[in-house]
Amino acid sequence: MGNLRGAAAAREIPAEVWITGAIVVLAAVIRIIVINTQSFWWDESLTAYEVRLPFGAMLNTVSHIETTPPLYFVAIWVWAHLFGNGEIALRSLSTLAGICLVPIGYLCARELVSRRAGVVAAAVVALNPFMIWYSQEARAYMLLAALTGASFLWFIRTRREPSVRNLIWWAVWSSHALMTHFFAVFAVVPEAAWLLWIVRTRLAAAIVAVVALIEVAMLPFAAADTTHGADWIQAIHRGHRIAATIAEWGVSILYRQTADAGALVAGAIFLAIVSSLLLLAGDRKTRAGAKVGSSIAACVFLVPLALGVLGQDYFLSRNVIPAFIPLTVVVAAACVAPRARIQGLALAATLLVMFSVSAIIVQTSPGLERPNWRGVARAIGPAQAARAIVIVGGNEASPLKIYLPHVSWVQPPRRELQIQEVDLVGAPKWLPPIRRRAPDGTTLIAYRTTAGSAINRYEFPHPIVATVGGLAKLAPGWFRRRPAAVLVFFQLPGR
Repeated sequence: MGNLRGAAAAREIPAEVWITGAIVVLAAVIRIIVINTQSFWWDESLTAYEVRLPFGAMLNTVSHIETTPPLYFVAIWVWAHLFGNGEIALRSLSTLAGICLVPIGYLCARELVSRRAGVVAAAVVALNPFMIWYSQEARAYMLLAALTGASFLWFIRTRREPSVRNLIWWAVWSSHALMTHFFAVFAVVPEAAWLLWIVRTRLAAAIVAVVALIEVAMLPFAAADTTHGADWIQAIHRGHRIAATIAEWGVSILYRQTADAGALVAGAIFLAIVSSLLLLAGDRKTRAGAKVGSSIAACVFLVPLALGVLGQDYFLSRNVIPAFIPLTVVVAAACVAPRARIQGLALAATLLVMFSVSAIIVQTSPGLERPNWRGVARAIGPAQAARAIVIVGGNEASPLKIYLPHVSWVQPPRRELQIQEVDLVGAPKWLPPIRRRAPDGTTLIAYRTTAGSAINRYEFPHPIVATVGGLAKLAPGWFRRRPAAVLVFFQLPGR
């Protein structure tokens, strides 16, 4: 009897739910199967360093070198102490958030448009290579996407049913999003304004005020960042960042092979197709749902661009990730437009095929992967005597510190150490011929190429006393061609 009841209950579950469940499983497999095939890159290495600090020291470090609020770093610190600090452990929090984003996308599109739109939205989130990439990165962006997605879902529900319960849940998810990344404000503020217009009660005003106070409490973290900053964003031409966002949201890292003009044209064509399907073939509910999604997405995109004109320019593809779920709802609505089912199906199929092909290329092309610092570290190995490591690339090479034993992340430039060896690391074209003596007075004792890098190991005839700062001044002259930046640090002996 129990089996019959279970079978009957299963038959009562709509087909869309079964399909979405299968999409969630697919999304999990895609994200997990290659989670540790690549090394940490620069930003992730900061996370790996920070989680190894005591909790108070971690918070202090985050406040000075991260340009974001602290929630992700608190969460990942706890996560690392439960599961470890390797690639799989640290990236798995983002992976979990990326998997959760699939049912969030389904629910948002289902409640705003239809069940069919929900399935399309779930598939878009699951297969989009941009979302796959950041689901495999130990940074805050996928947690931000999940929290702003949950905020958007409860915003939708509060619009439909402005109950205290829905308002509180919207406030909970919005507050956590604001504590994760400053760009959450561009989604939360228009949602709050919309809800205040609909729910004109003192309680609603009080709940929104609490959310606003939480955002104000996060502002000191922006002012405290004195070393990392975001000036590098403004150094990139705004037009290039806009084009890169369009391309990256479609083909992930393959955007590097896309011309700006081509990306802008493709974006304009895509916008025209979606708009035409909605305006010419959509019914009232489809257009209404798309209007909600497009309004929030537009705020996330356009307000930062407007602020950039005024001098506060932080627009970047991953920063505007709060717009992903609202925009996905708009695309899903266009794909299920009632009076253009064939055209909508063709659009959905084209997108999903493009996403799938791009994801496969990104995950299987060595030239598109993060630098293989793990392989370089294996080639260098433990130090038998104190040595200096000199790498082309400056701070971008910092992940090597995470993988090498007996290397401190912070190394004062004036600290003196007696060293016996110097390792020069860079692409083969950078290193001097193996017969040349560099640095002066040393002898080449080993040469190796691995993971796209070459390593020349030199030995001093007698140990010398050196500092990181002193070596950094001399090091550029030791290479065949003078690099724009080098990173110098010490490695102590031991295993």
